[in-house]
Amino acid sequence: MGASTHGTAVADVIVPATRQHYERLTSLVADVRVSAPDSVHQMRVSARRLRSLLGSFRRAFPPKATATARDELRWLGSVLGEARDAEVLAEHFSELIDTQPADLVLGSVNQRLVGTQEDLYRASHAHAVEALGGARYAALCALLDEVTSGAHPVPAEMTLRGGLDKAYRQLRKAARKVLAHPRDESPDIGPALHRVRKRAKKLRYAAEAVAGTEPSATDLATAAKSLQTVLGDHQDGVLARNWIIDTAARARDDGEDTFTYGLLYAIEEQRAGRATAELPGHVQAIRRAHRELDFRS
Repeated sequence: MGASTHGTAVADVIVPATRQHYERLTSLVADVRVSAPDSVHQMRVSARRLRSLLGSFRRAFPPKATATARDELRWLGSVLGEARDAEVLAEHFSELIDTQPADLVLGSVNQRLVGTQEDLYRASHAHAVEALGGARYAALCALLDEVTSGAHPVPAEMTLRGGLDKAYRQLRKAARKVLAHPRDESPDIGPALHRVRKRAKKLRYAAEAVAGTEPSATDLATAAKSLQTVLGDHQDGVLARNWIIDTAARARDDGEDTFTYGLLYAIEEQRAGRATAELPGHVQAIRRAHRELDFRS
């Protein structure tokens, strides 16, 4: 592929991909309003994918409108995230409690953990529905319609490989900060791992968008997804442990037995330890997949 057609490749692959994510995002509004299964999650993913591609290949889109759109997509993701986090924790706590021997589940642990998250989901979902019917969301859609229209000229020197390389370098930088010191001694390991997860997600979304045209990006997308999944489990565990600690304190104040909370906390801590132990192997797999990229361009 000659240098003069590099920008054409980005215009033919990335710009249509952002348009598809925008259309997918708007198509899910009706399902979110009625709380259809997994709809909040799917809409949040569409917002994240769109925001990520607009960042990885930002010069392919109108700069000012794109910067604003990415900020507003972050807002939309946070609105949907409140409901999604509660939904995930309710399901997780329910499964976690159900797998424990019945004689070890003491007090009102189910209502305090699962019931509280279900209540939070209903409240957060109502807030999300209200936001989707508001002027801010309507303005975001108008902006995304403009940004993803393909009207902005793509610089001729832009390449699909360049977007992947940028996302890869950002991931490697974040991962090095985590791997440079013992994980069990760093008070900042949680936020640092969360940054690695976000970078893995960005690399995955870019690689998946490119893989249809450049098949060698498929392995990179798969490796990035695996790391994202492992660190997603870790992040879920962090949230779960925080809720368990706070809930145990309230139960203790009410005179309830808190043994079960300690049991659940220990299980979550072990899960987090497994996730961090697997990090180096996943980073190495990503490094290998990136090294083996073989673009036709």
